Amino acid sequence: MHMALFIRGMRDILPVAAAGVIDGLVFGILARQAGIGLVETMLLSLLVNAGSSQFAAVGLVSQGLVGWPMLVSTAFLNARQLLYGLALGPSFRDTSPWKLSIMAAFLNDETYAQKTTYLSLGHTPSLAYFFGASFTDYLIWNGSTLLGALFGLLIPEPEAYGLDFAFLATFVGFLAVNLVSRVHVKATVAAAAVACLGYWWNGIAAAVVSGTITAMAIGVMTDER
Repeated sequence: MHMALFIRGMRDILPVAAAGVIDGLVFGILARQAGIGLVETMLLSLLVNAGSSQFAAVGLVSQGLVGWPMLVSTAFLNARQLLYGLALGPSFRDTSPWKLSIMAAFLNDETYAQKTTYLSLGHTPSLAYFFGASFTDYLIWNGSTLLGALFGLLIPEPEAYGLDFAFLATFVGFLAVNLVSRVHVKATVAAAAVACLGYWWNGIAAAVVSGTITAMAIGVMTDER
């Protein structure tokens, strides 16, 4: 039974994980062009496993900003992971902390979207299913990163091929399929407006944090679903 759910998780995540192939390739390419070595590029994907933070870190490195500015900015960008944990936590109240820790290490935007969709369909929470989805996503992301890192120096201008838009396009796709009610649309519009103001005020980190807080506040204050 557990193996069947594990395999189902691997299968169900494939459309989402496949969309991240381009993201992984682009990340590997941009990391190498920013002067990051092959080993360091792979460690970023293997240990961090958070696309937006990795892209932000590469951007800062390319601008010569390392150390505390990088740590603070990526911490802000990953603040949404706290919300992911809060959303999934009630479904795993009786799960041991060490299993939750492993699950958290593999939690990212893609796997969170897949797992919430699975639960919203009324399925019983299953660690086997979640680990299957996470395992496949992790392999595809890191494999794509490796290919991008190996061939990164062979593509002098990835922007000329529109590859820099791939990461944004993936998240727009996630958003589109989740606009299933009026409150979702309201939260999206409000969060987007506030995020734009945050970006104008203090860059991408402020945009992510302010937009996330806005969407969360709307969810807390409304009974509509």
